Amino acid sequence: MIKLALGFVLGAWLLQQQAILPSQALTIGWLFAIIPVLFLVVKSRSFSFKYANLLQKVSVFIVAGLLGFMWAATFATIRLNDDLPSDWQQKSINIVGVIATLPEITEKGERFQFDVEKTQTQSIKVPKHISLNFYGEIHAPNVVNHFHAGERWQFMVRLKRPHTTYNPHGYDFEGWTLENNIRATGSISNKNGYKKLANFVWRPGYLVEHWREKVGDQISQTLANKPYAGVIRALVVGDDSQITQAQWNVYLRTGVNHLMSISGLHITMLAGLAFAITAFVWRRVPSLVLHMPTRKAATIIGLVVAVLYALLAGMSVPTQRTLIMLITFAAALLIGRNLTISRALAIALVVVVLLDPWATISAGFWL
Repeated sequence: MIKLALGFVLGAWLLQQQAILPSQALTIGWLFAIIPVLFLVVKSRSFSFKYANLLQKVSVFIVAGLLGFMWAATFATIRLNDDLPSDWQQKSINIVGVIATLPEITEKGERFQFDVEKTQTQSIKVPKHISLNFYGEIHAPNVVNHFHAGERWQFMVRLKRPHTTYNPHGYDFEGWTLENNIRATGSISNKNGYKKLANFVWRPGYLVEHWREKVGDQISQTLANKPYAGVIRALVVGDDSQITQAQWNVYLRTGVNHLMSISGLHITMLAGLAFAITAFVWRRVPSLVLHMPTRKAATIIGLVVAVLYALLAGMSVPTQRTLIMLITFAAALLIGRNLTISRALAIALVVVVLLDPWATISAGFWL
């Protein structure tokens, strides 16, 4: 399993290092290249020569690498095909869709991700998932936003393709937008107005974001004018947009800025706390112990808490990795299987890259 995981991750990583996507002919060529390698894997089990075991391990690694490369290439091709036509950059476009994420407060207004449902300007093709900025009055922490997660709106927008400047070791904005499936960015036109069409669209993803926003707004209102309000909001819902620049400077100088991002440590800490409290209470109630062993009950409660907090925090790559590892260990415990840490980590590696091939270029993934 470890060889398979490392090969798959390496293949996905290699795809991210390419300047251009491989052509379809090259991808098919890679596919046919897997066939003889698979043949070697099968044949190596039939012969008992000195290097049969080594050949089998190398073959498994190569096959996994090719599959990882092709998997990442397929994801990238699908996302790059959903692009904004270059002729329609910075032109007014009338769109209808749903606010897909918790809106963030910026210095000049608000920013949020938007799922486009339909375009009412001619027959232009607009990407399904975009990022929009609304330039309005600057909000105080306790002021309600103009826009809310899950609402359906009609906007007149000006869009452009994601682009950035490339500097060694600098922030890769284009890579970030591709990873997050944001295929265009733009702003909402105030002159032509905007219209709300529905207060809420009932979908699981929008419900989670709506829940995150409600919790975040409650924190901001309860801790209004408190200097630590933005910090608490960041630690609870993963929104650090209300942490002031002065606070960031202090965190950067003291080397604790990484604690403001929801990481695996936060998830594990809460899951462990829920496990300990549940075990403490469960083992002292005989009827509960007879119904289910304490360890299994505590594991289930701890896992539920981990899932809820991961959803509340926004499901970043470190959060996904930790949650997958916790689910793996919990499943092994519940079905009575012994699972080593290395195997659990290998499973987590494969699942995270399956869901998000761009995770391989994220520092949070490797750390």
